[in-house]
Amino acid sequence: MACATIHLAIAKKYLEKHPTLNYRDVISGTLYPDAADNNDESHYTNLNRGNDNISHVRGKVSLYSFLKNHKYLNDFELGWFLHLITDYLFFEECFDTEYLLENSYEQFCKDLYFAYIHLNLYLSEKYNITKDDYIDYPSEYYSGVSYKECILSKDLIDTFINRVSSIDIEKYIKKIQKTRSNVKP
Repeated sequence: MACATIHLAIAKKYLEKHPTLNYRDVISGTLYPDAADNNDESHYTNLNRGNDNISHVRGKVSLYSFLKNHKYLNDFELGWFLHLITDYLFFEECFDTEYLLENSYEQFCKDLYFAYIHLNLYLSEKYNITKDDYIDYPSEYYSGVSYKECILSKDLIDTFINRVSSIDIEKYIKKIQKTRSNVKP
């Protein structure tokens, strides 16, 4: 899953492009899936997704299952769906297959959380993310240190944030409903 600062950066950029949406509801929805008591339920996770890294991380989110349960999205649900889109595309686009095959899930998690620690401060400053943005979210996620080279470069994450925040969600929903599966926008 993408870290909270990545989710917030995407949500804030999306909200800049859609100023009629309720800011607080979208932000709350964006943070909700990782704060929920059951992350598998909030992410519509396929529990039979396999044990290898690729199947495990890339099967974490089912966009189609979410849409089956949420026919018309209010602003909170839109934020929630934006979170799920982010997580799905994050594992599809930010990690190559070779890296995932060569590393254990435990090593992948270590590398990923090391990257989050080193990206949080950079992302918070660049995308104007403050503690106030972490509505009902644990404050330990608002921490970080100076950036250090890691598995997620600043350029990769900035490009990813710009891409995901620019998705036409209505068109993307139609594409998912048509294919009845996760697809790239």
